[in-house]
Amino acid sequence: MADLWPGGLAATAHEATYLAVRVVSVLLAVVLGVHAARTAGRRRAWLATVAAVLVLAAFTTRALAPLWFVAFPLLASVFPDGRFVPRWTVVPVVLCAVPATVELVRPGAWSDHQPWWSYFAVSQVLFLSAQVYRYRRRATTEERESVRWIILGTLLTLACFAAVAAGFDGDVGEGSDWSRATANLAILPITLSIAVGVVRPRGLDVDRALHLTVTGWVAVPALAATYASASTLPGGWWGAAAVGAAAWPVGLLGRRAADWGVYRGRPDPTDATSRMLARLGERETSRSVPAIVLDAAVDAVYLDAGRITGTWFEPVERGTIEHSTTFPLTYRGEELAVLQLSPRRGESGFTARDRRVLAALVSHAAPALHGARTLADLLESRARLVTAREEERRRLRRELHDSLVPALSGLSLSAAALARRTGQPEATELHRDIKEVMHQTREIAYELRPPVLDDHGLVAAIVDRTADADGLDIRVTAPEPLVLPAAVDLAALRIVIEAVANTRKHAAAGSLAVDLAVRDGQLELSVSDDGRGLPADVRPGIGMHSIDERAAELGGTARYDRAAAGCRLLVTLPLQAPTGSPP
Repeated sequence: MADLWPGGLAATAHEATYLAVRVVSVLLAVVLGVHAARTAGRRRAWLATVAAVLVLAAFTTRALAPLWFVAFPLLASVFPDGRFVPRWTVVPVVLCAVPATVELVRPGAWSDHQPWWSYFAVSQVLFLSAQVYRYRRRATTEERESVRWIILGTLLTLACFAAVAAGFDGDVGEGSDWSRATANLAILPITLSIAVGVVRPRGLDVDRALHLTVTGWVAVPALAATYASASTLPGGWWGAAAVGAAAWPVGLLGRRAADWGVYRGRPDPTDATSRMLARLGERETSRSVPAIVLDAAVDAVYLDAGRITGTWFEPVERGTIEHSTTFPLTYRGEELAVLQLSPRRGESGFTARDRRVLAALVSHAAPALHGARTLADLLESRARLVTAREEERRRLRRELHDSLVPALSGLSLSAAALARRTGQPEATELHRDIKEVMHQTREIAYELRPPVLDDHGLVAAIVDRTADADGLDIRVTAPEPLVLPAAVDLAALRIVIEAVANTRKHAAAGSLAVDLAVRDGQLELSVSDDGRGLPADVRPGIGMHSIDERAAELGGTARYDRAAAGCRLLVTLPLQAPTGSPP
């Protein structure tokens, strides 16, 4: 490939690129020096900055190249916070400074004559283990981002050297001027990444660039190998065809490898949002919308703890919150909830990718929370309406039964006496009309509410309404006295009647137990039988739907305990209308 270019142009390019590397290295060294001066009084990171300046200085001229052999060990041991981690790495760094100093004073004294020099140069790679240890055990989130900048620059530089080697038949930095020119340019990514990693690691999204780089590192060699293998076939066009066929699966493989390597398999904003929306669409009645939103956020970025709070629902917590970051969930300018999330174990904050994922989840969760709150308000309003309706019915029944019916009865007796004395047909007809109105009034009072419910209580009403159970032995237990709101005792009575009817039709049971208890401001109702139990693939019918609806009207719940022998229905009914319970 080098023969295709004029020799004079190649030499000029070599000198130009070498000058560009020197100029860039000097400028970056100046920037790092200024940064070190500014941060010297605030933290010890200046030592890492000095190490980075020495690394860049090694690229400025051949005379300073030996600086690399002390600058790189120092940088690997103290980057990015200026502390030696582990502490004992200060010893090998000092030992590396001895031969590096000798090479600076007397160039070639050891590198040209000592056989161990090549092993010493290769051993520099071992200092990367200090960065691995720091990254896994000691680094904060910002420090890890700084390290990832170095990783990014290293991968890009290695990729550039690999491209140079492929273009010049393995000749990198030697032989032709074009090889040396391109090798000079290959150094620029590592120099730039060192500067960015020290001065402003969060200025750009390193994870996105690293993800793209890792994808290329996986996909490009695979496609190149595919092209080389297919090109050996006769015809000349098989290589391009093979690359075209393999481009999509290889690209997908590279992306998944990058997902695992950079993001540890954490979903991107689109996937995380899709998973949350799927959970919201298929949620069980036992999981509230705030709880699903919290689970989606914690699972999407692999967290250990989180909490979601709001004024209209009970707080939901997962794990133990320590150092948390808050993410408000707002809809049309109104704050509906606050999401508190603790960073992953070993990290001090969230990466840019994490914040993008959480921002996407928050933006899509806010409308869902708004809908949940609206639904909760509607359910609360319905429960209060039902409660008020039943209380009014109880009052009307008492007024009709205790006031109007006795008054009509008195009028009926007066009309009967008048008819006997006068013998007039009009008096007889008046007596008959009054008796009919009195009968209709009594029927209206009975239809408003079962009289036995108000006169003798819920237990007596259950016994009275289930007396014709066709041989089913029914036992009712309840605390004494059991005084309930009108809506609660009527709903409980109708639920028990429906449950008994279901047992008679489907359970083939011999006995049935109804247990009533009042705990924590709610009525707990249990209906258990000794029948065959619910089948695994049972489809709710009219009776089961009726039970669910009557419980939901008051903000309560109804469920079946499948672990119990026979069939066991568990119902909870709040004694007061619910306030702020999310669906």
